[in-house]
Amino acid sequence: MNPAAESVVVVPARRASTRLPQKLLLAESGRPLLAHTLERCLQATAADLVVAAVDGPELAAVARSAGVTAVLTDPDLPSGSDRAWAAVQQLPAARWIVNVQADEPEIEAAAIDSVFRSLKEGAEIATLCTALEPSRLHDPAAVKVVLDRHGRALYFSRAGIPHAPADSSAVTARLHLGVYGFRRRALARFAALAPSPLEQIEKLEQLRMLENGMTVQVLEWPHAFPGIDTRSDYDAFLARQPSQTPQ
Repeated sequence: MNPAAESVVVVPARRASTRLPQKLLLAESGRPLLAHTLERCLQATAADLVVAAVDGPELAAVARSAGVTAVLTDPDLPSGSDRAWAAVQQLPAARWIVNVQADEPEIEAAAIDSVFRSLKEGAEIATLCTALEPSRLHDPAAVKVVLDRHGRALYFSRAGIPHAPADSSAVTARLHLGVYGFRRRALARFAALAPSPLEQIEKLEQLRMLENGMTVQVLEWPHAFPGIDTRSDYDAFLARQPSQTPQ
């Protein structure tokens, strides 16, 4: 681990998964799912260091095999961002921290770089959004965000927000992409706060930020990254992988 790293990507990874058990260890592509995400993060040119914040030895072994430092964190931490803060305790020079969800094996390095850039330009917290397909407005797996006129988050929800008549052509919510960038002081403040009421209701850690008056800058990205939540998501991911030539 490089203790002098200032720009750090942290990938919080835990084995528990309700809809797809042990998904980060699935390796039908030839490599564990977690390894795919870490390899994408290693391509981010703005990152000085990539760290996996794991909750057990199996995921730590995957991270090390991918060439990434693994830090063991408490399995009972309430969110990925809390796990990210636990990991950077060993990195006193870390000024800008980007939290990438472990089940995002197709995240683009350029998107991570854009979050770092926003932090270095002054954002306290930064995240990403993209266009929301109308068919996903009421899909609880698609987290929606509504913005103010300066691109700052007003609210995140699994519900269809904002409410509008069916025949309305008004601009609606954006699809939230689960990448979080923090200045160190902002991440420390977040982790010192207890999980908030709205966070617990919606199961969205970013609501802890808003409920406590933190400003979240939301950057537009041209498309979504297909995350892995279900078996069908994983099967679709496998179908997009280059075919392997038998040895």
